[in-house]
Amino acid sequence: MKNIEKYKNAFVEALEIEEDEVGEGLVLGETSEWDSLGHMILISTMEETFDVSLDAEWMSEFDSYQSGLKLLDRLGVDFVNE
Repeated sequence: MKNIEKYKNAFVEALEIEEDEVGEGLVLGETSEWDSLGHMILISTMEETFDVSLDAEWMSEFDSYQSGLKLLDRLGVDFVNE
């Protein structure tokens, strides 16, 4: 499975939302499932899926679908050349 698919599946699994709800417009707090508890579950799921560790500063930066991609890219997760 490609990293982008793993990324999308992490949202589906952690937030218990439909796959068609996952995309560039997904933002923390704009869907009832991505609240503070959902955020912590999503962070944990991302750490486990991609074998990375997010510190508190990075957790607060991860507030949208797009920002998560950028953050994981900085941590070495390749979404382009996989």
